[in-house]
Amino acid sequence: MSWGGSLNENGSNYLRKIREADRIVKFLENLKEDLTSKEIEKISQTVEIIVNYISKISENANLDSL
Repeated sequence: MSWGGSLNENGSNYLRKIREADRIVKFLENLKEDLTSKEIEKISQTVEIIVNYISKISENANLDSL
């Protein structure tokens, strides 16, 4: 890694999940431009679920490193 450390399997999986979630959220946000207001609401709910999940695993990762 660029900061001189290495990650174990859990750390690598964690970063992989964050990158994948970021790509998905960006796609969904761009998709909103072509949708109806009802569909936009569903997309917003989906994005919120993804963000909450990433926040949850981030908290767990922080607790595991203590």
